[in-house]
Amino acid sequence: MAAATIRYIYILIAERVAMTTMHPTDINAALVNLVRKRSPAYWQTAAIGLTPALRPILALLDTRSMASSGPASGANHRPAVLLVGGLRGNPADTPRLLAALDRFAQSAAAMANGVALSAVVAANPDALAGGDWEPLAPQRVNLSAGYPPQDGFYFDETAPERRYLWRWITYQAPDLLVEVALSDDDDGPARWEANAAAISSPAAAALDAIPGADDDSLLAAVGRPADDAPGTIPGLRLTTHWTGLSSALGALWALTGKGADVPAAAGSIALHARRERTPLELARILAGRYGHALNPVNYTQGVGISGRLRRFALDDTAPNPAADIASLVAPIVADPETHLANAGGAALAGVVWAARLADVTGDASYRRLFLDAADRFVARGPGMAPAPCDPQFRVEDMFMCGAMLGRAFRITGDGGYADLLATFLLDGGDVQQDNGLFHHDRTAPFYWSRGNGFAALGYAEALTYLPANHPSRPELEQRHRSHLAALLRRQQPWGTFGELIDVPGAWGELTSTCMVGYALARGLREGWLPSDDSTGAGYADGLASCWRALGERIDDSGGVVDGCISTGVMPDTRAYLNRSALSGHDDRTGSLALWFACEMHQYLTGASRG
Repeated sequence: MAAATIRYIYILIAERVAMTTMHPTDINAALVNLVRKRSPAYWQTAAIGLTPALRPILALLDTRSMASSGPASGANHRPAVLLVGGLRGNPADTPRLLAALDRFAQSAAAMANGVALSAVVAANPDALAGGDWEPLAPQRVNLSAGYPPQDGFYFDETAPERRYLWRWITYQAPDLLVEVALSDDDDGPARWEANAAAISSPAAAALDAIPGADDDSLLAAVGRPADDAPGTIPGLRLTTHWTGLSSALGALWALTGKGADVPAAAGSIALHARRERTPLELARILAGRYGHALNPVNYTQGVGISGRLRRFALDDTAPNPAADIASLVAPIVADPETHLANAGGAALAGVVWAARLADVTGDASYRRLFLDAADRFVARGPGMAPAPCDPQFRVEDMFMCGAMLGRAFRITGDGGYADLLATFLLDGGDVQQDNGLFHHDRTAPFYWSRGNGFAALGYAEALTYLPANHPSRPELEQRHRSHLAALLRRQQPWGTFGELIDVPGAWGELTSTCMVGYALARGLREGWLPSDDSTGAGYADGLASCWRALGERIDDSGGVVDGCISTGVMPDTRAYLNRSALSGHDDRTGSLALWFACEMHQYLTGASRG
């Protein structure tokens, strides 16, 4: 099939669309998938963002470059190039860009010694609506400017696409970004512009690129340092009539193949350096920032305190934090009733550190505090969630109960704790759906990302402490494996899980990635998940992807990227997707990342202590 066939198919569909229900964005999605299907060994399709109308922004991802462990140089370096088009939302741009990509995929430029090319050809899907298809479509938003977006991730009523594009591009960190702006001038020559990070490059010189404006365009912004980006990305903008597109791009491909003089982008180098940190190195960074406060008493900070103690048990270089922690928690130990009276599960799990602190110090008062908190989980009756858990069996409580009741059983040997925990998980089993995923609770039919993380982590905690001969254990293990397998089938190619697990293009949430990664590492280490992936679920591969995502999204000061804010049960899909994504300091995400780092260290090293 020649590249021209794609244009013909597009025209044919467009002529008949008035007699069908097919939307122009669906036409373009079909064309993206057509190009992928013609080159399946080269590209895969992924949704990288959402529009205000919840239409996915699709990308063609080079499958070979995604497996790369980091930047290379010289003859071994196969430059990663990302082509971005359609920012202005012209419906004619997408088929023309896809035709050029199809021609590229069939050429020598795409072979093993060629360029590693990924592409977003319709970056502005909502703008494709209108005309004969949708006369009442909202006014188009031009996405060519407005970068870097400031705050508000990812809620923007007019153009969330900018935030999705910015975050995804800067964390893909290609060696070269190529923005294509198709021109209506069929007489003008192709024009190349370079951003500040690319202007001195050999490719820019060979293409006679001129300096691009230092403005708020995507091209200019990725070439400047930004607080929320790992590093700069060299970028070129090609402005040309569509008839000269393939020829102009062909000149670029000749300059960007394997062994070409295209150095790794600063952003790529920075991400590679983050990935190279060991779990223990990352735990040291996180322990220096999280677990140093407990106000109010809540799991978001209590897990960090627990993580500091756990890191100490694993790291021979770590100073003993017990004295500092003892001073920090002294008011709670002295007067638990004031701090725990009428406490919900989140506050009770805020003293999860107490059992470990008792082991480290030998001070029984911490053990008494822990049991005081655990004993506040009280059975309500058959088929009911224990108090103070939500009667609708919210998934958050699966972690709170798993963390507290499991440890209480380990401390005391009292089977009542184990039975209460197992009964709670079994009675709330209807929150888990036939597809393996968990609704937020019985009243909220939404697959919230951190909610599923809570369930995965809660089951992992429960299985850690439930005795091997407990009658509920086989069913709980089966449910847990089914859940993790369902999650991994929906894991994003870069390792995170979408804010809503089942919505392609939803922003990748880091807290859930930590929780799921922890559950995978714990299950593989303890043996209730098969290490050989004989089930086909891909537990070990999924864990590696979680770890890679975490490593990339934690900077050297312990700042995180995209942890969802506190979230109760929400009324609809849009409400979940509009929850703010926090970056920088976030106790919840940082503390759970510390737990994951410690667990990953034990999984990789076989360390038994900790």
